[in-house]
Amino acid sequence: MNLVPRGARILLHACCGPCSLMPVRHLRGEGLDVTAYFFNPNIHPADEYERRRVAMRQVGEMLDLPVLFEPQSSLPGASAVDVAAWVGALEMEVPRCLAGYESDREGEMTRLFPAQAGERASSEQREGGKPDVLREGVRCVWCYRVRMEASARLAKARGFAAFSSSLLYSRYQHHELIVAEAERAARLFKVPFFYRDFRTYWQQGIDYSRELGIYRQKWCGCILSRTEAEARKKQREERRAALRAARRAEHEANAARKRGRAGI
Repeated sequence: MNLVPRGARILLHACCGPCSLMPVRHLRGEGLDVTAYFFNPNIHPADEYERRRVAMRQVGEMLDLPVLFEPQSSLPGASAVDVAAWVGALEMEVPRCLAGYESDREGEMTRLFPAQAGERASSEQREGGKPDVLREGVRCVWCYRVRMEASARLAKARGFAAFSSSLLYSRYQHHELIVAEAERAARLFKVPFFYRDFRTYWQQGIDYSRELGIYRQKWCGCILSRTEAEARKKQREERRAALRAARRAEHEANAARKRGRAGI
């Protein structure tokens, strides 16, 4: 358990409005003075970024929550809604992040990036020998690092007792990797990381956001996750269409058999 005194000021990195609701509620329930920090240069395209920024502002107003909206270009490759800059940063920075895990902490690479570790081991068998750093679950390390470093830096600069993140609420994020990156940022900037597993309140958060009428996004954030989400949606639609077609064919075959038995 993190030891932060009641009444202490804590900076909550807010990945979006809906995911911030339950973390804010429960941090306040522990007697902490919460300020949200919306810093998410991974969100693309521009209109999507604006929807989520507006939703976060609405959450601030509804919950009487202070929200900081810092310039998104304070880190290399972190220009808001600049897709090319973001993907370029991923291609450059993800290998550096992975190399750090491989060299600094024994076993961390396998624990946090099991697929990537296996891919590295067999890379000599494939043309080029380069792992796919843009793959979901691998590229996310840079996405988390940019935001956790920015949050820790701001928390230190403005005298917050600790920082945390609403990313810890999502069941779809890579929880252990978020924690590892937050702890790294905490060491780097010498400010405590306040850990709580907010995933317990997943359904409550969904219900609460719907009750408030807050915009709920359809993909994680970056343009790559949008493409993947759209591909999964298309696959689901195709499976449902195929199932409906199979049921229609079965119904028609049964009807034909009945007509045959009746001599029609």
